[in-house]
Amino acid sequence: MKFFFYLQRATKLPPKLLIKKIIHFSKRYIYRYNNKVKSKFFTTYTDKYKKIIVPFSFLNIKTDPNTFDSLKIVCDQYLRHKFDLLGSGWVLNSYSSSSFGLNDYKYDKNIEYNLRSIVTRPNQRYAVKIASLISDDYLHIDWQKDFKSGFRWDSSLFYTEQRGLGPIGSDIKVPWEIGRLQHLPQLAIFAANSKDKNKYILEYKNQILDFISSNPPCFGVQWVCTMDVGIRISNILLSYHIFRSIDDTEILTGKFTNILSNSVYDHGKFITENLEYNEHLTSNHYLSNIIGLLFVSVYLESSSEIDTWLAFSVQELVSIMKDQFNEDGSNFEASTSYHRLSTELIVYGTALTLGLNSKKLDSIKNYSSKLWKHKPKLKALKDQEYVVENNHLKLPDWFALRLRRSGHFTFDISKPNGQIVQIGDNDSGRLFRFSPNGHALSLKQAKDKYLNLNNYTSDDEIFWDEDILNHQTLLSSFEGLFNTCNYQSEYTLERSIINYLSGGIKLNSDHSYINPMFDNSKNFDNLSYEIDTVLLSRKSNEQSFVKNCKFVCYPDFGLYLFKSPYFNLLVSAGPNGQKGNGGHAHNDKLSFELFSRGDNLFCDPGTYLYTAIPEERNRFRSILAHNTVVIDDIEQNSWRQGRVGLFSMKDESQCYLFNINNNTIDVGVKYKEYFVRRKFTITTDSIILSSSCNVFFTENLNKFKYYSNGYGKYQINLN
Repeated sequence: MKFFFYLQRATKLPPKLLIKKIIHFSKRYIYRYNNKVKSKFFTTYTDKYKKIIVPFSFLNIKTDPNTFDSLKIVCDQYLRHKFDLLGSGWVLNSYSSSSFGLNDYKYDKNIEYNLRSIVTRPNQRYAVKIASLISDDYLHIDWQKDFKSGFRWDSSLFYTEQRGLGPIGSDIKVPWEIGRLQHLPQLAIFAANSKDKNKYILEYKNQILDFISSNPPCFGVQWVCTMDVGIRISNILLSYHIFRSIDDTEILTGKFTNILSNSVYDHGKFITENLEYNEHLTSNHYLSNIIGLLFVSVYLESSSEIDTWLAFSVQELVSIMKDQFNEDGSNFEASTSYHRLSTELIVYGTALTLGLNSKKLDSIKNYSSKLWKHKPKLKALKDQEYVVENNHLKLPDWFALRLRRSGHFTFDISKPNGQIVQIGDNDSGRLFRFSPNGHALSLKQAKDKYLNLNNYTSDDEIFWDEDILNHQTLLSSFEGLFNTCNYQSEYTLERSIINYLSGGIKLNSDHSYINPMFDNSKNFDNLSYEIDTVLLSRKSNEQSFVKNCKFVCYPDFGLYLFKSPYFNLLVSAGPNGQKGNGGHAHNDKLSFELFSRGDNLFCDPGTYLYTAIPEERNRFRSILAHNTVVIDDIEQNSWRQGRVGLFSMKDESQCYLFNINNNTIDVGVKYKEYFVRRKFTITTDSIILSSSCNVFFTENLNKFKYYSNGYGKYQINLN
């Protein structure tokens, strides 16, 4: 099916473009094939020793008492090698740990830890040498295992030979997620505020040595996706920097530094040779590649090669902002959660770029574009959109404006409870996790709340439940980057870390409003079938709904909001995103969320899963899962069957904005031969939904029984 899918796409390309792509893929295949052949005889670990430098100093990484207490909860689990990732619950991940299974799918693929059987022969000598530095009482983590289902990927396979998708019920995202090592910065921050810091420094050292020795470059599941490689190395370097700032007894020096430095270089080299770039469509994957390469090139000592990496990273940071972020600041993925991931990547990348020291700025001035051999091309300095002057790198004004708007987008889509509205996919993706953002539950409370924990057992008294929909930490990072930001976020870590990365340099930009363009289509006039519904009525002690109600719109994304002291109403009427590919879009056109008096009266169901159970993926993105108009259960945009169709949609719908003002949102959608119009009206006493269509339809309001507030999390919809 996958072969025929790509064959069908190829036949639609112009002949010249098809030939160009065939040549490009042939060259890449030959290059990777040659590397695979070499790996059978030679080690894939680097023999190029590179020195890690300290581009800036961390000072006073202090936490407030609440953050310290929540960090203690999660860091105690990390010390025991327990992780809660993608709905797993806090479970042990080791070579002998058992899995609870995903729904009815459970696998027993455990093996004994033996480095010589895990690592291919050419890599064994160096891997064993690395592992010899690990503490004797350390419990090794199984980096190849989906510890939810128990399925294990083969660590001895070259990354191009890896089985990207395991059997039904297994999820490759789980080992990828733990391989991002996003728990390490939290360990580092807690250690900086702990009296027993050496325990955490040693744990960091052991985990890094464990990962490097068990995952030689280009082998195993941890090198399949370049996105995860980029996120991982960013977390390794930032946590290393914090740990080194408090490492008084020099636990992280000597041989360890040499090993880590070589691994940093290996990560950078892998990224450059495996960029997830497509001249017609790049996504958050490519952005993650660039940010990872940026961290590598900032932290490694300059050389002609590293200087080229740095120049390319800064160039592409600017290019991606223009390509993937709309003029209104929203991200082009058609997902509010992916907006967070991509914005987080851009914010930290921007801060790192602004904080480049004089030596790195000299590197930017003197790089040779001819040394860059990959696509896209590296431009000469004179052709770049940024400039280096007065010992400072200045980004374009439009860049700062668009970035500032992206932060305000998150602010506007946040409800009074701090959570955002869910539009499109939510895979819980992040670049960094610094402040634990969630709630401490009892085990009973957790199991009562989440269906995915039905088979979960634990001896722990406390279950830390991450609030994935609360994006206040992202707003905190904006407060650290912009002079004009004051979102009053309760989180301070992100603000201070951004300040350290940028060297205290801040951007100045507003988030000036964008006026929407109204559509005028007579096809939506005089539609024969109509239904009026009162969504919310005013209570006697409440003022008029019209008073203090303001509208906000993001026309490029297709989000239209009413915000008042009594309610938040958001309507989705936008494109499929990704330039029509719809990889993270749902069939939610004209769907809405309504939050009032502390409760979600109508809300989006979320995502739940991707490839692990394709039927669930399709169920949660279907029209029947959303608060919209349904016509004979026909999807607004169809998709290809099987796993090959899980990350795209046929671009078959077109949304229209007819009007938005102080009390009206009037939108429409056309798909197939259907014309659907919805008008949300705010009156003194109520919110009224008026739906109309050219054929008979039904209102699908709160009919979907399930709800997912984060990837892998599964609840009963209580609305």
